[in-house]
Amino acid sequence: MFRRIDRVILNVAALAGAVAYYRDVLGLKLLRQDRRAASFLMADGATELVLRADPDQPAEEIYYLVDDVRDLYARRQQLKLTFVQTPCQVARGYKAAVKDPFGNVLLLLDRSMDGGGQRWVEDAAAPTALFAGVEERVPAKRELLGRLYEQVGRTADDLPYTPQFEKLYGLYVARQDPKPTRQEVWRHLLNLRKAAKLPRLGEAPTPSPQVSPQAEQMLRALLGRDIGKRDRLPYSQRFEKLVDDFNRTQPRPLGPHLVWRLVAKLAK
Repeated sequence: MFRRIDRVILNVAALAGAVAYYRDVLGLKLLRQDRRAASFLMADGATELVLRADPDQPAEEIYYLVDDVRDLYARRQQLKLTFVQTPCQVARGYKAAVKDPFGNVLLLLDRSMDGGGQRWVEDAAAPTALFAGVEERVPAKRELLGRLYEQVGRTADDLPYTPQFEKLYGLYVARQDPKPTRQEVWRHLLNLRKAAKLPRLGEAPTPSPQVSPQAEQMLRALLGRDIGKRDRLPYSQRFEKLVDDFNRTQPRPLGPHLVWRLVAKLAK
């Protein structure tokens, strides 16, 4: 099944300094570089080392090249593969993650859509990566957003997919052109919270829904590696799919807000 190690991805604090070190000190060949990542060719002439300046990037990821990720997923029962991340499209193919019987998570990648000649760094991120380019496209109006957040009176952890968020969103985008998306406004809120610029509104009033341990385990499996990045999920296609996939396994479907509260509980 595995053809070879396709790439190793490392997190670095400062990309320019890391590029200089791996190129000039360690002697690796620099293939491509953009503002967030750089790719080097290893001595075997095939495996790449990718440096990413991203605070959400894990310390290390190793991707194994396979012929067809979606085919493996379709034959998962026959092959006895346990997928903890279903196939999703990346720049030149599809990626997924499986867990072996010993608890190790194996990252899979294929090149089923590779047209060649790419000029960007292939770092296994989806082409619509969560929060990519948000601040550059629609800068945050921080003072206005802070006032509206205090006005709706619902803490950020409890805000996604509520009437209060819709009220905040409508007032916030009313006079903006271009209008930011809900995902962008959510990111603006998170940035303000990280900078301690949001008013304190107390604890989230909505408790997480009561579901069975089996349902929690199912949701945890569907989340996969995204469980550590739960704040990036609201108002994304990834979260919409997560809600649909989870509700198909449940006798009583939950709305997006309650699924979000359950995700928040599991991520603690």
